[in-house]
Amino acid sequence: MGKVCGILGGTFDPVHNAHLSLAECAYKELDLEKVIFIPAYIPPHKQERNITDEYHRIRMLELATDGHEEYEISDIEIQMKGASYTARTLTILKEKYDNMVFILGADSFLALENWYHPEIIFQKAHIACAARNDVELSELELKAHFYETKYNGVCHILHMPDTPISSTLVREQLSRDIKPDCIPDAVFDYIQNNGLYK
Repeated sequence: MGKVCGILGGTFDPVHNAHLSLAECAYKELDLEKVIFIPAYIPPHKQERNITDEYHRIRMLELATDGHEEYEISDIEIQMKGASYTARTLTILKEKYDNMVFILGADSFLALENWYHPEIIFQKAHIACAARNDVELSELELKAHFYETKYNGVCHILHMPDTPISSTLVREQLSRDIKPDCIPDAVFDYIQNNGLYK
């Protein structure tokens, strides 16, 4: 199959250790060439929420991944503007990368059939899902079998250490000047210096 590129999308508002753990787990378990972090411009399911400016979200990702040659950051969805649809992003990336794995958490994996054109997502990339302690492994395996049958897709279940982190709680703590345990020091310093999440 040749070298495979991991794709990890998200709002990254802000990036935290669960994002980094997921990238590392996929990179090692699936022997990926690299993992590309793709911050969304506006995620379709979060259009009501006020999202931090994309410049800051990219800068925080740069700080969090500094020193990791296996990680890249792409602004492809930010450049396209509008709602960020994975099917569209993967279609464009497929022109550059023959083999891709789209990496996501258990919640998103279980809801993937409700996304915009799931059949295109499965056509363009394999799917890697992080197992979680509060989701039965059998439920994920059943869903993976369903996807493989319905969409002729390929699914991998990652054995990632459980890192229950809520981005909402992280932003809430930052708004009260509390340093969350789950974000890198360089990211926290950047947030402080730029008055984010006040």
